[in-house]
Amino acid sequence: MFRPPGDPEFRSDLPKLESERRPYGYRAGLQLEERLQGLGAVALGVVGLLVAYAIFTGLLPFGLRPPPPPPGVLVQAPLINPAACVAPLMAFGSIALIVVGFRRVVDP
Repeated sequence: MFRPPGDPEFRSDLPKLESERRPYGYRAGLQLEERLQGLGAVALGVVGLLVAYAIFTGLLPFGLRPPPPPPGVLVQAPLINPAACVAPLMAFGSIALIVVGFRRVVDP
């Protein structure tokens, strides 16, 4: 803050403030270790999104195949695959990893 010449360092009419303590775990510097952890989390999130995309598009097989249709049935009834709920959860988890990792890279 700019002070004009002759202005005192502090005001004597105000009470003295207690000194602020640093947060637990605070370290001065670039904090490269934390930023690299953030980059690792972002990389894991991107890999998870790629795997979820491959599952959604059918590039990766996921779950069990449906049983063959009985003889004489021309149209197979769709069966719900219980493993199909994992892919959206993996996508949401990957997005969360990317957000948390990016935040750690920017502000450790």
